Amino acid sequence: MLELQGSIAVNENELNLDLTLLGGQSFRWEKLQITDNENLWKGVACNAYWELKQDTKNLHYKVYSELLSTKHDNVFYENLLKRYFRLDFNLNKNVTQWRKSHPHFDEISGNLKAVRVLDQEPLENILSFICSQNNNIKRISTMINWLCSNYGNKIGNFHSKDEYSFPTLESLIKHQNELESRLRSAKFGYRAKFIAQSVMKINEFGGYDWFEKLRTLPYNEARIELAKVPGIGFKVADCICLMSLNHLESVPIDTHIFKIAQSVYMPQLRAVKAVTPKIYEEIAEKFRQIYGAYAGWTQAVPFVKPSYMIRQYLPIGDSNAILF
Repeated sequence: MLELQGSIAVNENELNLDLTLLGGQSFRWEKLQITDNENLWKGVACNAYWELKQDTKNLHYKVYSELLSTKHDNVFYENLLKRYFRLDFNLNKNVTQWRKSHPHFDEISGNLKAVRVLDQEPLENILSFICSQNNNIKRISTMINWLCSNYGNKIGNFHSKDEYSFPTLESLIKHQNELESRLRSAKFGYRAKFIAQSVMKINEFGGYDWFEKLRTLPYNEARIELAKVPGIGFKVADCICLMSLNHLESVPIDTHIFKIAQSVYMPQLRAVKAVTPKIYEEIAEKFRQIYGAYAGWTQAVPFVKPSYMIRQYLPIGDSNAILF
């Protein structure tokens, strides 16, 4: 097994691992307390198992890869991690600009936390957010781990737990005749049908080449294409555009963001009881008008609450939701 370690220079005020990894974007990370003053974040991303630690100026990593026959060096894995956390994005510089864009952002600036929007693999993101519908983080994580252990490749055993890569599209297609029934047996419920159908539709559209095409399309066109996949409405499509396709102007609207819009950005909506498709588009467009090309990131940053752990027990979209 390939094992490497290294460090990346990044100030802690540019990256909060708790909020970024455990706040509801990805479902494959855990936090371990090593000592009273030392924590470890462990998880799987980019077909590798990672252990992360952080000090005030550096992100330290160990990485274990399933790619046994591939000779990748530290530079390769460091670049993977930089891409995953979008470390080329100057968060503090943009926060300064966002504070100038609206009084509300400036007002809450003292409570801002360094949450980063992850750059995830599209297939994992799509299937994870199908699992997230009417669900909570703890159960979503259980579902994703089941999917990985049954259709992914084993990377190794770490901290007394087997870790697996996320299944490839080829692996899921190979088992498509049994996929829905096995998912139902594993208590995926109605999501089993959507996952099985989505895998087939993504393959029909061109698989990984289709994902690359979506990255090059204008945001609105990519969103429309994603919504053709079973189980994906515009809200989930917006999450995927934002977190996997580099369309950072995409603004997912949940109940929490709706209430913020009513009270701060669009008081004319205070009498509105529900987020209709029309209202959804109006709110998202308002964010884009105010914050511009990175509006999707701005909806994540200011509304994060430090008590992120409650999200393990709250439904996605609850008014107390923290991210997305």
